[in-house]
This record gives sequence, C-alpha cells and structure tokens, in this order.
Amino acid sequence: MFRSVRGMKDLYGREAEKYDFICNKFRSIGERYGFEMIYTPLLEYTDVFSRSIGDETDVVSKEMYSFLDKGDESVTLRPEGTAGAIRAIVCEHLDQFLPVKVMYCGEMFRYDRPQKGRFRQFRQFGIEWIEEKNPYTDAITIAIAVDCIQSIGLFDFKVLINSLGDEETRENYTKAIVKYLSRHEDMLSIESQARLKKNPLRILDSKNNQDIEICSMAPIFIDYLSKEARLYFNKVCSLLEDYGINYEINHFLVRGLDYYSHTAFEIQSTSSSYRDALGGGGRYDRLLSVFGGQDVSGIGFAIGIERLMILMDSLFVQKNRRKIAVIPVSETENSFAFSVFRNLQECELPVEFIHHGNLSKKMKIADRLGCNIAILLGENEIQDKTATVKFMNSCDAAMKTKIIKLDDIINFLRCN
Repeated sequence: MFRSVRGMKDLYGREAEKYDFICNKFRSIGERYGFEMIYTPLLEYTDVFSRSIGDETDVVSKEMYSFLDKGDESVTLRPEGTAGAIRAIVCEHLDQFLPVKVMYCGEMFRYDRPQKGRFRQFRQFGIEWIEEKNPYTDAITIAIAVDCIQSIGLFDFKVLINSLGDEETRENYTKAIVKYLSRHEDMLSIESQARLKKNPLRILDSKNNQDIEICSMAPIFIDYLSKEARLYFNKVCSLLEDYGINYEINHFLVRGLDYYSHTAFEIQSTSSSYRDALGGGGRYDRLLSVFGGQDVSGIGFAIGIERLMILMDSLFVQKNRRKIAVIPVSETENSFAFSVFRNLQECELPVEFIHHGNLSKKMKIADRLGCNIAILLGENEIQDKTATVKFMNSCDAAMKTKIIKLDDIINFLRCN
C-alpha cells in the first residue's frame, strides 16, 4: 500500500480548514500593513540558499533537500522563504523602488527528524520589508507578527528579542566568544568543536544540553554593542513598549540563519500543550547585495503554521457551511432536476446533484457530503412547479420541510 513520505502530511477536512483560516487571517493582517503577496518557486538553485543562509548553518549543512537536475545543476526545495523572496525582488528589479513590502504563504522542506510541530514538508507565512534601516520598521514588524498570532485567538506566547549588532559588534563579540569557548572546547559537542573554528556564533544556537550549559555563562552580545548599535536597540525596545508589547531580552538568541544583524526576535509558545518557537525573524543587512541587488537593509519574519494548528485545535470551530443537494425522486425526474441544479450553480449557490440509487440512498449520500438542505423533485413537484425543501439538520419541526415555488427557490435559499 502506498503511503506519504515520512514527515510529509496530508491536510484535509478540519486540518485543511484550519490552514486556510490561518492563511486568510494572516494575509488580511499583511494587507492592513500594506504588504502584497509574492509567489516564488518551490525549487531554486542551491546557491540561493547556501550563499545567503550560510554554509555552516544546520539548514544548509544537514537539512536541505538538494539534488542534481537533468542539466547537472544543483537545485534545492526551498527550506525557508526569505532567500527566495529576496532573489525574486532583485531579479524583478523591485528593489529599484523602495520600500518593497511582500508576504508569502506556502510549503517549505527540510530533512529533519519528524516530531510534534516539526515536519519535513511544512508551511510558513512570512513577510519581507525592504527599506532603509530604522528602528520603527523593526518595531512594526514585530507588532505585525504579534497581531497575526493574536488574530487567530492565541495569546499564550512571549516575545524574545536580542541585538546582534553591526559589523563592529560582531567582530568584537566573535573574538570574545571564541576566547571563552576555547577554554571549554573539550566539553563541547563534536559538532560545536567544529563550529568553533568555522562559525562560532552558531554554537549559541546549539540544542545539545552540554553546549547550552556552557553557553549560559558565555559573554553576551549586549556588552559588545557599538554605540550606534546600542542606541538602535534601545530605540526598538522603547517603541515596543509604546506599542504595549511585552518582551524579554534573550542574550543568546541568534536565530538559525547567518544573514541576521541588529534586531533578532522569536515568538515562543507558553501553552502547556506546545512549548516551542512559533516563529521569528529579524533584520538583515546586505542580503540583497548577495543576489546582486542594492546595498540596502531589510527585515522579516516567518511563522510556522502547523505549530499554530496544534495550539488552536480546541479553539477552532469549523464553519457550518450551507450546502444544497438537488435530488430527483426517481430517474424520470433526472433531466428536470439537472436543469434546477445548473440554475443554482449559475447563481453561485453551493450545490450537489445526487442522482444515483433510490431516494433513501441519495439522502444518505447528501448527508455524507455535508449537505444540510435537500431539494426534492418528484412527479408532483414538477407538475405543480414547486420543490420540496428539506432542512436535514433542523430540530425545528416547522422548519423540517417546506414546499416552495420553483420561481422563488433561489431567493428562499439565499434568505435561509
């Protein structure tokens, strides 16, 4: 028997409705802030991710679905949304007219160990905002992420922020962290020992318990911020307070991608049913120039939709959609019933045409398809130019069955 690939999940029924509900809510929030949708390919040249995300990140070194196509070009299923969106902005010359404000919602792919809220094919909503660097944009971006999550009825989360500073900051901090970690090199995980020589900041993002304990006593970014970076971060914090957004400064928050600078943030669930990051993002300098675009800054975030779907499970109520079944009582009425079905379709009413089996079987099929109104058409109805309308789920005896003139059927259905 065929089965889906491990870590790749079918969405249907209630799960599909939750996904659509979240995407529609988030798109509405994005539009309110002036963002437009962008749709980028699922498949990009591997360099799009390796050059922007960083060769030493877990995403690039371990998790990407990369392969050679028939032209011997290395291509990759997108593991995140930012790199592809920035590549598209540069390719389409959108960066010639700032600001650029785009949002996306779709599938991402990472070869990771499947677990609760973590899949190999997963879905994210995100935004990218390209504009001259300023703390107002940072604060507004974090506010958009908060608005998105609250818009679907979730409030059990906290906002963690940190500053990764500018180039001067990173250069000074990198020296300090290497000096500290070198004293504990023998106690680091094998992976972190390798990173110490290539990309020491990635050690702060390690999930190894021993690494986490060592890093808990490490120097912190905020002590190495340049004067400009410190003023910038203080202004972002002040603006978040003006917004009424509660936040915590997490000195070891670096996120998992190399392109971040200055503000980095993460939204973490505090719910008892799921405690993990729901999303996050931050500012990136010079990412556009990597793809040949302008040397201009940007900021963005991504939110994991499957993780939200877990949290909103008890809150989500499926829409009680009205769906109509047109049912000929016997084969003799099929042609007439089909014409009624087509008329309702043209009037954009949700309708099924059920014509197989006896009347009892047709009613069972209508119920299985989720129809809550049945229009029964038999010999008497055709002769009288009426329809018997049956409300299948009604508890009100007076509303169980109605005889309606065919000329009035559309208005009746729209009002009921």
